[in-house]
Amino acid sequence: MATGLRFRGDDSAAFAANWRTLLAVDLSMAVAVLAAGLIVVVGFGQRWGWLLMAAGAVYVFFVGGRVARWRRLRRDAAGAADPPS
Repeated sequence: MATGLRFRGDDSAAFAANWRTLLAVDLSMAVAVLAAGLIVVVGFGQRWGWLLMAAGAVYVFFVGGRVARWRRLRRDAAGAADPPS
């Protein structure tokens, strides 16, 4: 019997040397979805544009969560590497 579901993926990228670049690219993709939604609202039709903007906003929310989780993981790893004296 399963004890629960795990929705988090592998966080090993948090320890990569270019972790800030990975998060910046992820955030830029979210902003691009928001911008595309705005373009669709202005140029074509409101329904699909607002849907894209909502999806972009949710994406930005999850990127923010990933930023916080990766910072915590890196801080905890740095604290474990330097034992208290």
